[in-house]
Amino acid sequence: MTLRTHLLLAATAVCCFTALLAFPMDGFATNNKCRCITTTTSIIPPRLFKRIEILPQGAHCRQTEIVITKKNNQIVCVDPDAKWINNVLSKVMKSKRAVKESIEPTVA
Repeated sequence: MTLRTHLLLAATAVCCFTALLAFPMDGFATNNKCRCITTTTSIIPPRLFKRIEILPQGAHCRQTEIVITKKNNQIVCVDPDAKWINNVLSKVMKSKRAVKESIEPTVA
């Protein structure tokens, strides 16, 4: 093989490896695991919430995950289709909007 053939082969290999690393696919990505193995639909009182995380579906997991960290540092995964969590999230979003609107100056 000539030098040109070797360079072309090397360039092709570099492009292939770069594409594999740049675009992780299911089964090949290193962090392609869902955080939630099981979920609950049981109601958790919001006064016990320390933190709510909403993890959208993506390369790491094929479903939306809602992870609640309680004040006692217990982590609970909630079923995104549970009616009560959607009500809680709606209330949180409304209260954040109300706070944002009260902070923004009004134009006279």
